[in-house]
Amino acid sequence: MANANSRSITAPVWEGFGTRNGVYELGDKRELFVDDFFIEALNGDVAPRVHEMIPDEVVLTLDEPHEYSNNSGCFNSLLYDGERYLYYYRAHGRFATAADPDGVPDFTFCVAESYDGINFKRCQVNLHDSGYNVVLDNSMTEQLIYGDEINLCPAVSTAFYDTNPECPEDERYKLIVTNEKVKDGALFLFVSADGFDFRQKTGKFALGENSGYDSPNQAFFDHNIGKYRLYHRGFRNDGYTWKRTIMSHITSDFITFTDQEWVRFDADFSALFALGQELYTNGIRPYFRAPHILLGFPMRYVDGSMTPGMHLPSPYVERIPNTDPEGEWNSRIFARPNLEMRKFHVKKQMRYALAATETVMIASRDGANFKGWCDSMLKPPPQEDSWFYGAGSVSIGMAVTKSKFGYGAPDELSFYSPECCWGDGCVRIRRYHLRMDGFVSLHFGTKGGELTTPRFTFDGARLSLNIATGAFGGFTAEFRDENGVPIPGYTFEESLPEIGDDTEMIARWKTHGPDLRALSGKVVQLAIRAKNSDLYSLHFVPWQEDPELPPYKW
Repeated sequence: MANANSRSITAPVWEGFGTRNGVYELGDKRELFVDDFFIEALNGDVAPRVHEMIPDEVVLTLDEPHEYSNNSGCFNSLLYDGERYLYYYRAHGRFATAADPDGVPDFTFCVAESYDGINFKRCQVNLHDSGYNVVLDNSMTEQLIYGDEINLCPAVSTAFYDTNPECPEDERYKLIVTNEKVKDGALFLFVSADGFDFRQKTGKFALGENSGYDSPNQAFFDHNIGKYRLYHRGFRNDGYTWKRTIMSHITSDFITFTDQEWVRFDADFSALFALGQELYTNGIRPYFRAPHILLGFPMRYVDGSMTPGMHLPSPYVERIPNTDPEGEWNSRIFARPNLEMRKFHVKKQMRYALAATETVMIASRDGANFKGWCDSMLKPPPQEDSWFYGAGSVSIGMAVTKSKFGYGAPDELSFYSPECCWGDGCVRIRRYHLRMDGFVSLHFGTKGGELTTPRFTFDGARLSLNIATGAFGGFTAEFRDENGVPIPGYTFEESLPEIGDDTEMIARWKTHGPDLRALSGKVVQLAIRAKNSDLYSLHFVPWQEDPELPPYKW
């Protein structure tokens, strides 16, 4: 294959992770292309492509009297307990609007459940007077013993299901609860046996300077290290202004924590912070189909009133009383919906009318160094109550859902995004979906390209690809030895070309069929040639005989 358009991948920030003597011990793990770790070279017409989430139906509308809210969504949490999905969301708190100039300052933390990730119903919890599905509200502050400085904030609490094998069964459901009142903020751990009735587990902990606890502070048990990871927002000075980004800690007990560390990004993604990028949330959790990889879906925040290069002087200037001294509208405002609502919000702060948000993706193998994808995965929708900050964001967590194609189509991944943040109506939670493993693909164009992996060992007997080809497309595969020499019987020339769209497409060769048992445990390289195709992931699966076919007759 010609190398005119080759792209070599060298020295990822997590080089050596999971390797021994320069060989990656893949085993039967699923590998994705959300970073460069499993890519040694890309030659020809092939490049990574990030995929946008696809909108589906509204699954929940916060229109109950006790939850009526226009300020919810991106801070919400979805967890799966092995039986059902529980969706925890902030409610009742409401931004002031022209129709409701006083707003509602107090938030509650509510819960709904689903068994399919598509149909949600509010849980009948009946624990608090503030609402029948409320699991946390400000009245619980009175249960604490820390005095007037404590004020629990349900608005930025998050939930997770603890998969630590040592976790007591009556503490599987956990909340990270925020106190915003003390200097630099503080956090509490609440636990529950059923996901509804929560009790305080730990005292307050404040984790360092420059922390921003008025954003989702989320944790999970990382089986890769046998400890809990906590991620939260921090403010970092980039020489121009303070920018929102991500901090991390590790703990075994939610009492003692490692010193806070800034999450580190690759050079391309890091460069965007100087251009105005900020990360308001993080949404980091292990990807359940490849738990050695952490995936995050931060809400990228762009403050149009403060970002250098983004606040452009406008010939269209409208003076509005009681605003920032300039009182200036950027010309970009006129391209956004609902100008009258923006006029109302700008009376408090310019950014309330100018800031915009969207979802991007970050990926890591060590929890500290992340590959950031610069292109957005979810943009604000083209609705009349959209393009305020919060629009285009997703809640923490994802679900496995049935495809609307039906008739044997594979399951998909679903995400949940708020609509009507800051609007006169109430928040709607809309479901979006992606193909299984469908975050990033290696896209092979019609001219054809080639992927070469690093050296690795594997456990299994068949190579399974998550791949979608066109009719005028397809792929072939080749195995090479530890010196890069093609292995007889497994070369490109002996590979059987395949086309189709499947999350588990098996590669085959003329002599051996799908049988890779002779290569299992040996040091190999894999090369894949394809055209008009998208490759999302691959892994090695146990041996299974191909079904017998009738003899072919001409």
